[in-house]
Amino acid sequence: MTAIKRPELLAPAGDLEKLKTAVRFGADAVYAGAGGYSLRADDNAFTQAELAEGIRFAHEHGCKFYLALNIYAFDNNLAALRDYFLAAADAGLDAVIIADPGVLHLIQGLSTSVRIHISTQANTTNSAAVKFWLNNGASRIVAARELTLAQLRGLKTAVPDAELEVFVHGAMCIAYSGRCLLSRHMTGRSANRGQCAQPCRWEYRFRESTRAAIYTAEEDQRGTYILNSRDLCLIQHIPELLEAGIDSFKIEGRMKSVFYTAMVTKVYRQAIDTYLAAPEKYTIAPEWLDNLEKISHRPYTDGLLFSGTAQQTEQTENSAYLKSYDFVGTALNYAPETRQLTISGRNHFRSGSELEVLDHQIAPIQKIKIGALRKSSGESITDAHNGYLVTADLQEQPMAEISKYSLLFAKR
Repeated sequence: MTAIKRPELLAPAGDLEKLKTAVRFGADAVYAGAGGYSLRADDNAFTQAELAEGIRFAHEHGCKFYLALNIYAFDNNLAALRDYFLAAADAGLDAVIIADPGVLHLIQGLSTSVRIHISTQANTTNSAAVKFWLNNGASRIVAARELTLAQLRGLKTAVPDAELEVFVHGAMCIAYSGRCLLSRHMTGRSANRGQCAQPCRWEYRFRESTRAAIYTAEEDQRGTYILNSRDLCLIQHIPELLEAGIDSFKIEGRMKSVFYTAMVTKVYRQAIDTYLAAPEKYTIAPEWLDNLEKISHRPYTDGLLFSGTAQQTEQTENSAYLKSYDFVGTALNYAPETRQLTISGRNHFRSGSELEVLDHQIAPIQKIKIGALRKSSGESITDAHNGYLVTADLQEQPMAEISKYSLLFAKR
């Protein structure tokens, strides 16, 4: 069997906390948004100070840092975009993700050592386009999500010098390669400039133009969500993607929670490493699938990876997330001799709660039961909430020590 190259696991970094979480839970690289110049502009953009701290933290842990500058820019964006990029380059940025040829030209003219990755927004679907981007300074292509596994394999065979990055998990846009005009038309917020209002997730009803009656596409009272996509999940197709020569497995979700970032990164890390250790013995572990069900998500699909399959990619009943667990806190210190765990609260839990521990140092998920609770002042309490710093007596000794920055979650 031909040796399989170890791929990069690329995780989202919506803010510094998520960045550090992704690094701790096994990411080889992280990607973050740049001010108002990425497609997650509102709440998930790094200031220049945060950018420098994030790059430093990533590099200290052997992780690369990529910056999304993938808006389609207007002329009045270019000067500020240039300054932001140069500050990031000075801080040690590894690569920049772009879609706009004008931004590509601008960055090339600055003569930095930062590598250029072409965003999925550029909707690269053929080997001629891959060669075009390589000939114009790019080193990596983030493949269009519309490509099948056979097409991805064909691109890698036709242009082996190009690094190929593929989304493997997360929310999908109903528009072609994410290039949507619906949000701008309906709300004035452009999806192509980081302000998507996600109107594809809304409930829609229909009215025939000459009649007052309102009709639904389904014969019920819920309306229809004809534009609402399921979430991508390719955990069961790790072997095929690795054997196709994919260089980077990308997780979507800069706007998702810390819990999402940790769980998805850990599961894909485990799957990739397990396959590489013994490809001939590889089987998917049931707990990986179970754990991906614990994060907030829409029903899963393998998207368009296999042409001609009948798997549903739209979720027409509603746009609600499946959410069976809550992230309740972060472990800060565990004292085995006294079975006391210090917790930074992020959601409600109480004395008697059964919690699960997502640990970046230990593969299995542990279960613990909370006993007495005390605030940092020493006051005894029965319930903890977001913002509380508490010490919990554990009713039983965990099977292994609980690492600092492990995440605690509970079934709803």
